[in-house]
Amino acid sequence: MSEIPDPVNHTVDRIYDALAQRAKGGDSAGVPMSDAINPCDRAIWYAFRWASPPETPNGPRESRFATGEAWETRLLDDLQAIGCDVERVDPATGKQRSAVLADGYLRGKLDGLVRGVPEAPAALHVVEARSLKAEKWRGVVKHGVQKHIPEHFAQCQLYMSALGVDRCLYLCVNKDTDERHAERLYADPAFASAIEARIVRIVNCAEPPSRLHDDPAAKAAWQCGLCRHRAICHEKAFARVNCRTCLHSTVWTPWKCDKLNLLMTWDSQQAGCEHHRYIPALVPGEQIDVIYGDCIVYQMEDGDHWIDGERQAA
Repeated sequence: MSEIPDPVNHTVDRIYDALAQRAKGGDSAGVPMSDAINPCDRAIWYAFRWASPPETPNGPRESRFATGEAWETRLLDDLQAIGCDVERVDPATGKQRSAVLADGYLRGKLDGLVRGVPEAPAALHVVEARSLKAEKWRGVVKHGVQKHIPEHFAQCQLYMSALGVDRCLYLCVNKDTDERHAERLYADPAFASAIEARIVRIVNCAEPPSRLHDDPAAKAAWQCGLCRHRAICHEKAFARVNCRTCLHSTVWTPWKCDKLNLLMTWDSQQAGCEHHRYIPALVPGEQIDVIYGDCIVYQMEDGDHWIDGERQAA
């Protein structure tokens, strides 16, 4: 007798689908400050060039994001409740305040600015509000955010650098117990400048920087196994077709198409055009010839030839 499958929970599936459909995911115009200290230059470059498919929204993850946003609001409310003056949006735009560095390519969004922190009432602070799993929260309490969650520390430093503010209030909550923890950070201009210089170097690379690990199966290469760019970096997959993977594009503010001599919007970069030719380093083969004027011939690993642009030329 066949086994009867477990019933499908349609209610939960519908909730997850609804959450996924509300997702705001997609490609970032620049390098997010949250990814600024990713140890792999190549991963940052691939993301900046929109080389890999964007992450597919899913219900549980979107629910976690929503929970984080709700806690952000509550933590800012906590500050107001003790008499702090909290600025949640940029008065000039009515929107969340942006932080921009590295010629406009390093970007972030502030949770807010606050004045009236009891430890330094007159000082203006950037405020970073976070909800953390219990283990992470305890680690921050014990070791400090710089040691335990360095990517959060880096974000705080970049926010301070972008806004010219020399203090930050890192306010976090233990999601399991509702316990709060606050840590005041001071600006480290040399630290922020080093990150900014690195991002400028990476985004201006004409082709992918070196891999963090050549063997993704090595014990030390655990990050490669979790990386969304693994297929392109290690498994010889083709990159996506868009203006940022095209050899005709120039990193500019905004981006420029050298083929058509046009400045490109975010939407036009996403769409690409019939003149797309891959940056050769993004093709899993060896460039051996150019034909029909601008069609590039590659010899692939299996010995076959692939012509980039042949369809358009025909």
